[in-house]
Amino acid sequence: MEELDSISNRISGEELLKILSHALRIRRDEYVVLVAEDRAKSPFAVLVGIILSQNTNDRNSIKAFEQLRERIGVGLNDILRASIDEISEAIKPAGLWRQKAETIKRVAEALNYLGGEEYLLREEPMRLRKKLLEIKGVGEKTVDVFLSVVRKAPVFAVDTHAMRIATRWGLAKRRNYREVSQALLKYFGPEKSEEAHRLIIALGRRYCKAINPKCYECPIKNYCPSSHKYLMNQLNTVSKALERN
Repeated sequence: MEELDSISNRISGEELLKILSHALRIRRDEYVVLVAEDRAKSPFAVLVGIILSQNTNDRNSIKAFEQLRERIGVGLNDILRASIDEISEAIKPAGLWRQKAETIKRVAEALNYLGGEEYLLREEPMRLRKKLLEIKGVGEKTVDVFLSVVRKAPVFAVDTHAMRIATRWGLAKRRNYREVSQALLKYFGPEKSEEAHRLIIALGRRYCKAINPKCYECPIKNYCPSSHKYLMNQLNTVSKALERN
């Protein structure tokens, strides 16, 4: 397979971020982690919101978060008092509700043992990362989103959009979480990781889709090393369609 040139050879992360921030609108009410941060103002509630977002979209996870907040509450003590069945029923819009309810309950019990919600703010970020990853159902993306948003730690969370876009940009050769995370962190810089993560999600949703990416409309098509390949494929598809007609 032909190796892609890296976008880093064409434009700096700082300049690319300027283009993306001007071209893409970020609404806080469209991201569950920001909804949780704004409405609950609690680090534990933010972590709950991130868990709800696993394997689903923000629209579903926001609905599940709001139902959980209204029916049970999203505070640590609210979750400790509730049964897994009650949590499951409240978070059904997020899908995998039993699995996610069990994870939320395990996280609450672990934090209660470790000294309460304050542990999420008190513990050194990388030690906190290691501790949270020991809890069944909590993965690297979940922890890194939390550390980036709540603790402003030098990490770069990688979701499906970031994984896809980083490889298309030639920043990483493999779809490996650690490799992609480090490549994006190096490219954008730790102080801009949270903003870059949000903009990459928006870029993936609007332009850099998994199937049929809209390269011809993309604000960074002149810098993306993959845009020419996709544009040529789309042109060939149109040409063949015209020939058949």
